[in-house]
Amino acid sequence: MSINESQSSINVILLDEDPIFSLGLKEICKDEIYQDINIIATGKLKDIFSLIKNYNCDLVAVALDWEKYPDRVKKFFQDLSLLVKEYPELNILLMVNPRGLIYDLTSLSIVKGYCYKNIEIDELIKIIRICAKGEQYLTQNQSLSSNQNNFNSWLALQCQGGIKEIERQIKEINNHTKTHQLSPADVIYWHGRKRELKLAKWLINRFLSESDRTLLNFQLNFNQISNSNGDDNTNRVKKQDKNKAKTEKSNAIILVNQPENVYDLTLLKIQKNLTNYTKKIQATDILINSKQKELLIIILQEWEELILETEKLQLNREELEKRVETFIKELWQNSTLKFLQRYLPSSIENESKQNLELVNLIINQGEKLGTNELIKIPFIQDFLIYEIEKKEITIDNFTYSYGNENSLEIEEIILQNTILNIANFTVEFILNNFADNSILKHNIFQPELKSSRKVAMFRNNLVWKYRREKYWQNPKNIFEDQYEMLRLTYEGIVCCQITHPRYQELNTIKGIPWGVTILIELRDSLAKGVKSLGDSLGKLLVYLLTEVVGKGIGLIGKGILQGIGSRMKN
Repeated sequence: MSINESQSSINVILLDEDPIFSLGLKEICKDEIYQDINIIATGKLKDIFSLIKNYNCDLVAVALDWEKYPDRVKKFFQDLSLLVKEYPELNILLMVNPRGLIYDLTSLSIVKGYCYKNIEIDELIKIIRICAKGEQYLTQNQSLSSNQNNFNSWLALQCQGGIKEIERQIKEINNHTKTHQLSPADVIYWHGRKRELKLAKWLINRFLSESDRTLLNFQLNFNQISNSNGDDNTNRVKKQDKNKAKTEKSNAIILVNQPENVYDLTLLKIQKNLTNYTKKIQATDILINSKQKELLIIILQEWEELILETEKLQLNREELEKRVETFIKELWQNSTLKFLQRYLPSSIENESKQNLELVNLIINQGEKLGTNELIKIPFIQDFLIYEIEKKEITIDNFTYSYGNENSLEIEEIILQNTILNIANFTVEFILNNFADNSILKHNIFQPELKSSRKVAMFRNNLVWKYRREKYWQNPKNIFEDQYEMLRLTYEGIVCCQITHPRYQELNTIKGIPWGVTILIELRDSLAKGVKSLGDSLGKLLVYLLTEVVGKGIGLIGKGILQGIGSRMKN
């Protein structure tokens, strides 16, 4: 969870399961015209109580995505009734995906407005400013509802109204049967009527999606709770502590909840700092810091999604091993395409053609990389099987069981090394194919590195680095049974080593890399003899200087001094 607090008139907590949107909105709010919007904290839906407790805010902006995260959205709606009771002065803005419906939650006093997540930034900032004041943004809600002309949206709204009416009638029947003494015939009639209404409700629910049913049930349940506890809520005012410690403006990552898995931990480190401390140039060094973070987050999300998709296929071990190369290619292709489509300029007239050309270019490059480079990322095949089968992985003859705390560090290293290498391959692809695109360079490259000369120098430095790795460092690592791995820390990117047997690679290397291993072996075999010879020569030299030359010089000096003494005596 990242924090970026400063003096501003509107303090906003942003909750979204998509870290790219959070990162982008934070960057946009740094613009001078949006300086009054200060995003003091970002997190996921589950973090809402922790963040509200620790930070004074004017607005909580919540992004909801039913399609990707239905369970998390359900849990958030369950928490809403508690928020109304504990924080009645809270202001919440709900942002939904473009295909989502805007529902009537005006019965919740803390919900001040609704909007689509992909609206223009100026419109979104306008809504934030209005809702932060505690005012409701009803105009946008009405306009959004009126724009839902598709049949599914219309049908869902009709079903929503019908179920509300059925619930009202069932409640009236329950009150009537409790407050009146009825004859047996009347009891049978009203029970029959109640069963008919419940059957009608069940049938109507068949026309609603799961997300629509969940939200509608929440609305109905909340209305019942608010009606039964209305008197208590009106007398209960719970204000936030005004003496909360203010966090100084920094880029530190604040962990409100401990990361639940290696993905959350990796995401936190990506959002913190990406300074290169490896002492080696990395292709991603040319990117603006925010674009570097965005690329890594895209790759991390693609990895998670592909893992889930592969799990659903329920492949056996043999089928899974065959699919590894396809998985890795899709990971790079999907990530590269998503990243480039955001920043690669295209004209409206030729957009389809340009997209098709880009896709073909990425697919062709993915075939080459998948066979030659991507598959060589250390432990990627074993780690992929480990993630899908959830069993164990063996590194350096030590078995790490899935879900064990001892496995967290090795999981983190392998995953982070993988996404960092994928990111480097993506930037290399950009440098090789779009280095002359001035708009793309302006959008994603460091200002001091976007001139043609600087880009050419950067590429040349990368080439020399890869040559050194290919002809010296990699053969040396193979011979020493170790892998160099890139790893994320809260301070930046560092390099670490993992030892693991590599004798199969050692038996297959040829040419210059093989010659390097022979030179290293020759150096090792001669090192002891050369050292012994050097020690012997050193001792001989000392003996000659002290016993022969030294004594000779001493005798000569003695004779000179005696001669001088005799001369003086005469």
